[in-house]
Amino acid sequence: MDLPDRQKLVLKEVVDRYIRHHEPVSSRMILEDYNALVSSATIRNDMNDLEASNYIRKPYSSSGRVPTKKGYRFFVDWLLDLSELTKKERLEIVEAYEVRCLEVLEAMHKTAFLLGNITGCVGFVIPPQWTETRLDHIILARIAPRLILFVIVSSIGVIKHGMIPVEKDLSRDQIEQIMAIINSNLRGMTLEEIGKLTLDKERDGWYEQLTRDALFVLRHLIKQQVRRELCLEGILNITDDLQEVAPDQAMEQFVQLIHALHDEEAFAKTIIQRRANEGGVVISVGDCSLPGIAEYSTVTAGYGPHSGVLGVIGPLWMDYGKALSVTSYIANRLEALLVASCVPIQGGNGDDE
Repeated sequence: MDLPDRQKLVLKEVVDRYIRHHEPVSSRMILEDYNALVSSATIRNDMNDLEASNYIRKPYSSSGRVPTKKGYRFFVDWLLDLSELTKKERLEIVEAYEVRCLEVLEAMHKTAFLLGNITGCVGFVIPPQWTETRLDHIILARIAPRLILFVIVSSIGVIKHGMIPVEKDLSRDQIEQIMAIINSNLRGMTLEEIGKLTLDKERDGWYEQLTRDALFVLRHLIKQQVRRELCLEGILNITDDLQEVAPDQAMEQFVQLIHALHDEEAFAKTIIQRRANEGGVVISVGDCSLPGIAEYSTVTAGYGPHSGVLGVIGPLWMDYGKALSVTSYIANRLEALLVASCVPIQGGNGDDE
């Protein structure tokens, strides 16, 4: 149904006021914004028509109106190209990424925190499918006798770093030889392929025991990254809103949300399926198929080449304008950060003799 222009403006005002003030909106409130350019009867008739079309409803007989899921959906579709972040909010995001994160997961936890903190909702980041990412290079560096620093850099950035203890001390030349053989033979392979790799002793370089040991460690570390870990921050952000707007259902809805988010695999699958064949920012208004999230809205955006998704979960009356802007802006920042982190780093070799 295509609404008349004036009813669109009335509906926008009802939704916008309710999001800002969390109280039913009366025809008198709407009339104030028109400065008596239309009659009160006209506004009441428009609101009656909107109620009959299920865009708004009365929570009780003598109250003003509040938006329905259909009303929120209309508002969101209208809002998609109107939202901007404030300069302060953009600066907060940029500063949060100023210190380069050593690992992808560290960057993603920081991202989830930013999403939740700025929007006042639950921020989440679903990492890319690790098995689909490709090895860019590894860095090995001797930092002490029998102790080697390793960094694994994939096509989306640093996915692992740490120390490898070795049984005997290795020279700088030995470490560089191991690093060169692994990088020349494995670069461009998916992490899944490396994890399943069967070594051929006749292949150049693999006969070296030190190289084979280093590859064994690499495969072991990669296998630890296969499981997708949901990065979630700000779960308590929405409790105050729920208590204020829907006190009778607040605890029940909150518990259902916790249960839904506890099954990380099901949540990630549902969000990714919801975005199938859709690019950019996708806003779901109370229509998530996962039990426990049906009374919430989600704003999501993809990042990177391997089905990574980030976004926020909030009540139906969330500030969609801010959620849209923050999600879109942070998705672009995270993707740029991951691309930058793939730039090869020259590893030093410590105290070689």
